[in-house]
Amino acid sequence: MQKREEWKTAAGEQDNSAALANIGELVDFESVVSDCGEDIEVFPNDELPYVVCEIDITTSLVENPQCNKSMEDHNYISSGYTSSPITHKDSSTQTDLTLEDVTHLEQEVRFLSTKFEDKDTLLRDCFTEKITENDESIRKYTGIPNLEIFNELNNICEDYEPNLKYWTDNSSVDDKKYQNTGGKPGPKRKLTRRHEFLMTMLRLRLALPTFLLAALFGVSNSRVSSIFTTWIFYLYHIFKDMIVWPSRNLVRKHMPFSFKKSFPKTRCIIDCSEIFIQRPRDPSIQAKTYSTYKSHNTYKFLISIIPSGLINFVSQIWGGNTSDRFITMNSGFLDLVSPGDEIMADRGFTIRDLLTERHAFLNIPPFTRKCSWGKGKRLNASEIRRTRLIANLRIHVERAIQRLKTYKMISQVIPWNMKSVVNPMVIVAAFICNLMKPLVKK
Repeated sequence: MQKREEWKTAAGEQDNSAALANIGELVDFESVVSDCGEDIEVFPNDELPYVVCEIDITTSLVENPQCNKSMEDHNYISSGYTSSPITHKDSSTQTDLTLEDVTHLEQEVRFLSTKFEDKDTLLRDCFTEKITENDESIRKYTGIPNLEIFNELNNICEDYEPNLKYWTDNSSVDDKKYQNTGGKPGPKRKLTRRHEFLMTMLRLRLALPTFLLAALFGVSNSRVSSIFTTWIFYLYHIFKDMIVWPSRNLVRKHMPFSFKKSFPKTRCIIDCSEIFIQRPRDPSIQAKTYSTYKSHNTYKFLISIIPSGLINFVSQIWGGNTSDRFITMNSGFLDLVSPGDEIMADRGFTIRDLLTERHAFLNIPPFTRKCSWGKGKRLNASEIRRTRLIANLRIHVERAIQRLKTYKMISQVIPWNMKSVVNPMVIVAAFICNLMKPLVKK
């Protein structure tokens, strides 16, 4: 036991002497004492040496720059006496933050805390970001071809009318002056213009119910109805003049080869389409809107496209019991026809006399006639070939109508209380369809 203790004591003394030797190599205490003055005494210690200054260190550092430099060289920093911040030589361990950085971080933390507490805002922002993250998403949800066009349309809507008077339950949509901005625009809106435009396009494209849109955007059901009614009329007033009747030269310039080969003078292809509506209570209105062709109460409108597939005319809405000839006469379509134009249609358009008055021509499939050897009706070989040729080209107007009805608010059964917004919905959807790729390839 005694030998073991002697061995530990010898080892400890050897370690202390080694530590003192190492420290002595790093710090030359005599040079420090000589630089700082005679008032500094060095006292030995059992473990580590230390320096005791009998004078005020701050005063000494100021009066003796050489001492100051020596202390800095040996990293002698006395806690409680230094007024300058401590910095690290290594940039990878830099931890200094300015007051501006701290303030910015505090503001960001408060903003994120508030955002996460407001679940409606968080859900709305996440849903909006998901829809507008790329071109495919915006095309799938709204029908607009890409995100760039969506942003441009949103900018047009914001600049067209800075203040909107929103529709309320007390105002009727039959009164077309309700959206004028003569009065106050109403209370402060919870949604931005971009949110409202996106909500309108979502409802038009996907026919989402109001309660679902209210939950996604954090507003009430009545607010969704008010926004949709206001914006569909607003978009109608902006886009209705953008469905134009192009010149004859422009139509021929973009005419596909299939038309140039057979019907080079074709100016447009026309057809009528019907929209299902809820059966009205009034018996007289039921009779006006009942379509024997669809066996349902419908609204009917005339649509025209140029040979390349661009929609160049959409009429107002009529009752489903209205004939194609009556709509063509009273929709304003004939006022756009020029002498020498050829209009392509199906057999239901008995408007040859109306076009003849304007020195235009009608291309429709030939009618069947009675055969001499039986009770049936027939076409000869040339008439069959002409019927097939016209049918192959006239099918493009059916494709345009099919594209138009990808907007579910138009293709579903429309409630009777939304009768006033049917025509604006058709016009807006037709304009968006014109932004898509051409239907007919050259």
